[in-house]
Amino acid sequence: MMPVLTGHPAGLLGVDGTCILLGLVLASLLVLWAHAMLRGTWPAQCVLLRGLLLACMLPGLVLAVWWPGLAKGATVAGCMIQGVLLAPAAMWPLLCALRRIPPTLSRTASGLGADAQARLRLLWLPLLGWPLAGVAAGCAIMVTLCAMAAASWP
Repeated sequence: MMPVLTGHPAGLLGVDGTCILLGLVLASLLVLWAHAMLRGTWPAQCVLLRGLLLACMLPGLVLAVWWPGLAKGATVAGCMIQGVLLAPAAMWPLLCALRRIPPTLSRTASGLGADAQARLRLLWLPLLGWPLAGVAAGCAIMVTLCAMAAASWP
């Protein structure tokens, strides 16, 4: 049985938030991995992946905040599920930014002599900086809301 997180004194919000963030990171890495695999072989499948993420975005956000009420309390697994439910909203802006970037851009920069650090600093950071900042801000707000919802259920 998974330990119940509600009812513990200090640090409850931090524990809930950490578990939610861990679930969000794991689900986001899975989505990015699927996007990279599908983009390399079947470009049409990436449209399907982004469509599925768009269809799950709003219901996932609502369900993430409502989850502790449905599960009758917050457990570690429940908080991880909250993070997984937040992943479509977190990945949508990043996948839209990645869609605009030609797939051979990094290979071209490497062929012109840019090492990994130069590609990160001069190519990926300018291209993905604002979308990543927006995703990070949105995720911080949603993780805080979900942790507060999980901590408030007895």
